[in-house]
Amino acid sequence: MTADFPRDRRPSDLDQDLSSGYDPEKESEKSVDRDTEDQRRPFERDRDRILYSREFRRLKDVTQVARAGESYLYHDRLTHSLKVAQVGRRLAELLADFYEDEFENIEKHPSSGVVETALDPDIVETACLAHDIGHPPFGHEIEELLDDKVREKSGEDEEGDNCEDTDHNGRDEEEGTNGDRASGEQDESETQGFEGNAQSFRAVTRLGSHRSGVEGIDLTRATLNAIQKYPWSRAADANTDEDTDDKWGYYPSEEGYFEFARAGTADGRNKVLEAEIMDYADDLTYAIHDVEDFYRSGLLPFDQLLREAGELRNQLPDDFGEDDDIEQHTDLLRSYAESYDMKIHDFGQYIDDDTDIDASIEDVLSFFVELRDFATVVEEFYTPYEGTQSERNLLNEFSSSMISWYLEATEDDPDDREYVELGEHDSDGNPTLDVDPELRQEIEILKQLTFYYVISNPTLRGQQRGQIQVIGELFELLYDEAAPNSVDTSAILEPYRERLSNTDEDDDPARARIVADMISNMTETQAVEMYERMSGARPGSLQDTIMRQ
Repeated sequence: MTADFPRDRRPSDLDQDLSSGYDPEKESEKSVDRDTEDQRRPFERDRDRILYSREFRRLKDVTQVARAGESYLYHDRLTHSLKVAQVGRRLAELLADFYEDEFENIEKHPSSGVVETALDPDIVETACLAHDIGHPPFGHEIEELLDDKVREKSGEDEEGDNCEDTDHNGRDEEEGTNGDRASGEQDESETQGFEGNAQSFRAVTRLGSHRSGVEGIDLTRATLNAIQKYPWSRAADANTDEDTDDKWGYYPSEEGYFEFARAGTADGRNKVLEAEIMDYADDLTYAIHDVEDFYRSGLLPFDQLLREAGELRNQLPDDFGEDDDIEQHTDLLRSYAESYDMKIHDFGQYIDDDTDIDASIEDVLSFFVELRDFATVVEEFYTPYEGTQSERNLLNEFSSSMISWYLEATEDDPDDREYVELGEHDSDGNPTLDVDPELRQEIEILKQLTFYYVISNPTLRGQQRGQIQVIGELFELLYDEAAPNSVDTSAILEPYRERLSNTDEDDDPARARIVADMISNMTETQAVEMYERMSGARPGSLQDTIMRQ
């Protein structure tokens, strides 16, 4: 980051309306006289702003995997985000300490006197707290539904969906900053829609509240950049042959904010180090806590998988030790597991046949055999969870030790770090997070346990089917009410009524976007109650506005 584009600068520091675009030349000419009475660093203020935002509080009633409000004490999006923030911050602190020499070239910006390094734990923590802040009620199925609805109302046909049949050989080198300048020349079908990460960026830059006269929560450039797990638009995603899982980080309406966040970052699609840490912490955290959740509830047979892993371990030679290579015995393990029709074999077959994970049945079996020998895996894990104090203590100890392992948190010497470390600088010249492929593979295996045993569960699928119907019908009801010429006498509440009144009557994409904003800013309870009211199923009380801000 150059002195012209300091990391601690906020959108409100500029003499520009970023909703209308961003001009880097105007920023490079501007110095900022900051109020120095606040004792907090700018990045600490970012963290506090997220914690105090309505958008963050909403996550307590938003599904992580199981429906928020289930009788079991499952993680919701709020507790998930808090844990991601804790893990992300600790990893950032570890790396900043271990690789102090790598970050010794510090820069003091004249605008604020803030000393910056290439890795700041406060930025990582804030990005982790905010990473799911725009995700809608009921999870990823609703993301896909809202994407379809917004594109449909924007007059887009299905042939443009995901743009998978477009004949491109990667992005054009002449596209411009961050490979996204061609978006203005593309059909609108390649730019609209809904995506949870893009909605999170919109929430903090445009929809959230902080103070009068300022759009959004007004976060620093560094934090906005760290939130960008997928630093490109849908249009740019359509123009690359990279495997992006059809993910993208901002809508056309937030392009000015995106360019502000990325100013000073070399052209390209690489996410910054803080965003890489946030992404890894996200994967690691929910891999561990989902296994913990659903083992406790009895939906995931973790105990049986470990018992079967113990049987497989007994097939290895008597002198087999922790320093021996288990890969020499994988054929034996697979043959035994298949012969005895083990669940662990069926799960491995699923990984091999039905997922994109680069892991074989043998990899899955080897992982569980080695997990069986993990120091905190004890006999109590070989039986279903009953909730005794001993089991609670042991499960917490297991989760803690697993996270420590995947952070290499117990290594005191940087030279001893083997699996999670700073890598080579990327093509933009920024340091990167280098995680051993075997560790990433293991985390993916743990994540797939939840999908195989829980997300594919017919009961959960039935719940999701009902949730899709509720949100689908609610979108149509709200869209009908959201006609700009009659919004003053509609069921639309503030602040969305005001936003709709400022749109053109024939601007269907803007109307659809505001309806998607309404839904994605609801808790699950609010969404159901609003649907029941507008469908006539349960009108509720006149004094209950449901979405009181």
